[in-house]
Amino acid sequence: MKKRGREKREGLNDVDVFVGQRLRELRMLAGLSQSDVASALGLTFQQLQKYERGFNRVSSSRLFKLGQFFRVPVSVFFEGLESRPATEDAEAQIVRTDDSDTTLRSREALMLARYYQSIRDPQVRGAIRELAERCAEQSEAAEAAGVTVAPPPEARRGRGRRGGAQSSAGQA
Repeated sequence: MKKRGREKREGLNDVDVFVGQRLRELRMLAGLSQSDVASALGLTFQQLQKYERGFNRVSSSRLFKLGQFFRVPVSVFFEGLESRPATEDAEAQIVRTDDSDTTLRSREALMLARYYQSIRDPQVRGAIRELAERCAEQSEAAEAAGVTVAPPPEARRGRGRRGGAQSSAGQA
């Protein structure tokens, strides 16, 4: 009996995975859920989820509708595809996307970009960009020197869930 869908050994297509990642980025930048985008396009959220993960290929007509929905040219879904390493396996990209740490960083970066875009004052935007550049340079310098940066105190205390009930004895 023939199975429905792709068999695991067939693998995923690199381009489908890349387009799906771009779709996810656009959706997150817009601050929309999978359900929001899916219902606006007449899809189920599961179908959109399959597109984002590269399990299902997005047709050209659907890409066109997605571009209209996000108000971007269709080419946005392919930007950066040429500069990507050709040796990278599509299934490895999915695993990396599913990793909670990577997903969290990606989500944080997208949310930061969204907030940054909403700032209208050019001086504030410039100050934030400069701050980000300096922080990145410091992190790179520390990493090159082999210095490990400890997490902030609230992260070590379970992110402040104890409501400040910790004793301050023994702290410098």
